[in-house]
Amino acid sequence: MFRLILATTVGLTAVLLLGATSIEEEHGVQQPFGFNHKLHMEQDLTCTGCHLRAEEGAYATMPPIRACLLCHEEAQGEDPDEAKVREYAELGDYIPWVQVNELVGHVYFSHEAHVSWAAMDCTECHGDIAEAEEVLTESQVENLTMTACMDCHAERGASLDCNACHK
Repeated sequence: MFRLILATTVGLTAVLLLGATSIEEEHGVQQPFGFNHKLHMEQDLTCTGCHLRAEEGAYATMPPIRACLLCHEEAQGEDPDEAKVREYAELGDYIPWVQVNELVGHVYFSHEAHVSWAAMDCTECHGDIAEAEEVLTESQVENLTMTACMDCHAERGASLDCNACHK
């Protein structure tokens, strides 16, 4: 089994074809450090406040480290993972999160079309991510089969033309 990974950093996109190992398949990927979505959502943050471009682009990008530093320039407690944000910033680097949510390569998916035009809530595809207390190591979008997407399109009156999603 092979996985297509798109990594986007500071305007550059790299496409990597990686062979998945049985360890990856069983246990997900290893992220650079822990992240608690629930804790951040309790601070009145929004999905699109951190995952920029979800409302106006094909991809919901990972937050730039400067966005994290708006709150984490100073220590927010004793959590060693929280200090890693500043460590990456001091290196002038980005946080090397590993993408876990991806669709098969022959499917075109636009976050803008779903978030802005269709006014869909993130939970419709990603589940109750606002309650996730552990860093994501496995996909929440595996339920997005062709049947599920076609059913959703039919319910909403969206295009059922194959070329709308298969580019």
